[in-house]
Amino acid sequence: MPDTPPMPVPTAEPEPTRCNCTALRQAARRLTKFYDDALVSTGLGTNQYAILSRLHRHGPKTIQDLAAMLVMDRSTLGHLLRPLEKRDLVRLTITTEDRRRRVIVLTPAGEAMVAQAQPLWAAAQRRFEQVFGSDNAQSLRAVLRQVETADLS
Repeated sequence: MPDTPPMPVPTAEPEPTRCNCTALRQAARRLTKFYDDALVSTGLGTNQYAILSRLHRHGPKTIQDLAAMLVMDRSTLGHLLRPLEKRDLVRLTITTEDRRRRVIVLTPAGEAMVAQAQPLWAAAQRRFEQVFGSDNAQSLRAVLRQVETADLS
């Protein structure tokens, strides 16, 4: 019987994909887990932290305006707001001008949560930049912003 070469041992490294969408989604899942792990002590996920952080920076917003800022549909935002409301981190109010419009307001407990989570988030940011380099991280954000705002229709 002739000698046959050994079978290649599968590696833990996944094969690079040629699909832009798949590559971006895989990277997003990996990075989301990294940031979720950083925030675990707060009980917040990255999407919830993003909501609180934007409200902290920009003040009360309508659901529609906040969804647009987060590049998120209104139903997903609504789903993410419910646990934040239950924890008294945000409050939904009705505007006096138009009782159909709802505004999301960061509560004092929400402000305290942002103060608790922000250093954890900042540490994750620093770690990402240590691993990938500051210039690479900045370039990545610029390219991702182009992807976010490109007219692909």
